[in-house]
Amino acid sequence: MVVERGWFIPTLQFGPHDVFLVEVWEETPVGPYRAVFHFTPDDHRTLYVSGEEGRDLVSSIHRFDRRVVTSVNSRRTDGHWVIEVDTGEKGELRIEVDYADTPALRAVNRLAPRIPEALARNALYCRLLPLLSAPLLGTDPGQRIAGVTELGRRSRFRLHRVYKVKDARCLWGGRDLGPLRECRYRHDMGDFRPTSRAMVSYLELHVE
Repeated sequence: MVVERGWFIPTLQFGPHDVFLVEVWEETPVGPYRAVFHFTPDDHRTLYVSGEEGRDLVSSIHRFDRRVVTSVNSRRTDGHWVIEVDTGEKGELRIEVDYADTPALRAVNRLAPRIPEALARNALYCRLLPLLSAPLLGTDPGQRIAGVTELGRRSRFRLHRVYKVKDARCLWGGRDLGPLRECRYRHDMGDFRPTSRAMVSYLELHVE
């Protein structure tokens, strides 16, 4: 069993062509690492990751067409998150995200860490949680937090805290990629799909 704990943004789409996934893992079997996935509309996937150990671990869970070990920096303060990636020939990628909770999410965030592990891994709970949280986040009721990845790894997310993204912007090589928008792409990630609206979460990923 692989368990990772840290910060996660499952979907950030800027303009019509660029979708990102951000992971900043504080605890993993190979130590902390940071990763940014980039997806194109034709599902070409590039992994930018801060170390070889992290590259090998995440590549055992998800498929990539290109993997780049590089500088990935992350800074979070008071609901503001900056991610900076040296992408080589494309220049620096800089993503800024503003996020916050709501009164309803504050209640959820107090309760979620206290849920017993036996309940958190229950199949019915894993099906109901995305359905119940969708009205709070504006996300898809059919979102999965447990299932099998495209490489056949059985995985489950355990949420500890979740926040709504208020605003985000992205520069790549000094070029503005366009406004944050809802994601309509359906990349093949096994049972998992991108969320239509961006959210920030602190969670655990359990992988068999």
